Amino acid sequence: MPPSARRRQLLTSRVVFIFALLWAVSSWTLILKSLPPAHPQTISLPQVQHQQNREGARSLEAAEAPHNEQQQQLSVPTTRFVYPLHATKGTHHAYLYIGNPPQRQTLIVDTGSRLTAFPCQPHCPDCGTHASEQFHLEKSSSHEVMPCSSCMLSNTNAEDVFASDGLGGLRGRKQFPNSCYSGKCEIEQSYTEGSSWKAFEVKDKVWIGTDDEKSSMKEHESHAAPFVFGCQVTEEGLFKEQYADGIMGLSMYTQTLAGSFSQFNSIPHESFSLCFNKVSGQLALGGTVQNHSSQMQFTPFAKKNTWYYTVTVKSVYVGSHKLPGAFMQYMNDFKGTIVDSGTTDTFLPQKIAKPFIKAWEGISGRRYTNNLQLYTYEEFGKLPTITFELEGGLRWEVEPFNYMEDVSDNTRLSQTPWHGKRGFISRMYVTEPKGAVLGSNTMMNHDIYFDIANRRLGVAKASCT
Repeated sequence: MPPSARRRQLLTSRVVFIFALLWAVSSWTLILKSLPPAHPQTISLPQVQHQQNREGARSLEAAEAPHNEQQQQLSVPTTRFVYPLHATKGTHHAYLYIGNPPQRQTLIVDTGSRLTAFPCQPHCPDCGTHASEQFHLEKSSSHEVMPCSSCMLSNTNAEDVFASDGLGGLRGRKQFPNSCYSGKCEIEQSYTEGSSWKAFEVKDKVWIGTDDEKSSMKEHESHAAPFVFGCQVTEEGLFKEQYADGIMGLSMYTQTLAGSFSQFNSIPHESFSLCFNKVSGQLALGGTVQNHSSQMQFTPFAKKNTWYYTVTVKSVYVGSHKLPGAFMQYMNDFKGTIVDSGTTDTFLPQKIAKPFIKAWEGISGRRYTNNLQLYTYEEFGKLPTITFELEGGLRWEVEPFNYMEDVSDNTRLSQTPWHGKRGFISRMYVTEPKGAVLGSNTMMNHDIYFDIANRRLGVAKASCT
């Protein structure tokens, strides 16, 4: 095409475009004039845009917010699977029904353990006398002794052994590398104070129940899930002398009850809650009962790649006195602060002992000791509440009546006035070399929600009755 023809074509195209543009503008003007006047409230486009901007900003803030803020917004599922606990000497127990037909065992609820184990007939003739008859293995038609090619509990690694050394009630708890003996998966657990047990792995159908065996067996039939536990063949030390038949490990581990029940769809959510008072309590599977006297607050689990429930302590208050922030590093050293329902007492790091004791003595006017002391009702009323402020703003208050053991009457549910003097022992020890353990005495009169699925801990005040 010659240059003159290209210029003519461009000129013609421009003329056509201009006429088309003028026609479009005039057409839209006529259309707009024909519309009725709009009320100001009907002009919603700017409002929608601003709303979208606000929503976008909120979404961006939520995405950038700390994980604990997101956890505060997560709902807490309620559950109908709520079962009673009973306490003996500060330790809380649940009933576990095992096998077909189901046999009942009374077990310590222990968030600091990953294993569930109890004596089995006829394999433990020298085991102690406990709350129930030994589980009779051969009377359960559904049991399966795990072969060495399918061991589930013996995968102990260095992390587990390292995590269990020198932590309060967990002090010296070790899971040794296990072996195969006579075609069975052997597991062994020992404690530096002398207690120990040995067992082999068994899989059977299990479910939580009550002291009503008939109704518990019916629930077992509907909800029981296959679960691997230890059939104990020996017990030594305190395990042989204790009231409970054995231990129910509830830690954040794949082979604990909450995980197994969730995998088998027996519960709707991988979580559980524990609610303790002096003589009883509740275990809720798959959520909480939400019968609380305060709003539940949340904190994220602090450590990854461990099966303990660890939390980060930001502050410790003795009464209204806040301990110096520099000491909080000792609360979070090693494995951090562990929430352990299987440890009756609470253990704080020895490096915070000086400021802790100074504050406590200044408020109470008494010497701080873990030995027996006598108090009038008025003197006891001066003792300070201990408050742990955790990451996310959760404030966990431990009242004197819970960290001070009443040696004259350990079953009282309320601080009713008394005449004369009563004997108390502080069960909050500031002696730990590393980290801390919040034992069951800190959990009293609180509903503690262990949300494994969302890696968070919830705490709310509750009567737990």
